[in-house]
Amino acid sequence: MTKFQPLEDDVRKDVRKYFKEGPISVDCKTEACEFNALITNVSASGVFIKTDQSLKIGQEIAMVFSFPSSGQTTMATGEVARTDLSGAGVEIKILFKND
Repeated sequence: MTKFQPLEDDVRKDVRKYFKEGPISVDCKTEACEFNALITNVSASGVFIKTDQSLKIGQEIAMVFSFPSSGQTTMATGEVARTDLSGAGVEIKILFKND
């Protein structure tokens, strides 16, 4: 059986997409609080939000944001997958479709 290894930071950076326009504003809500943050990059599995809000790994979070290029509002729920001093990596669990 093959054991999967986590991606190294250098490899993970290659799969992240950064915005030409700069960070995207995102409204966030957890069971404990509501706050505004910035999405600095997107990967196939989630987003990184820049915030000074104290978040814990495994914590559920709801997010609402708009990409300037499309103007469409996107809603998603996710789980905090990692944290560091600048913010949190959030794994997207449900992405709500706009009609």
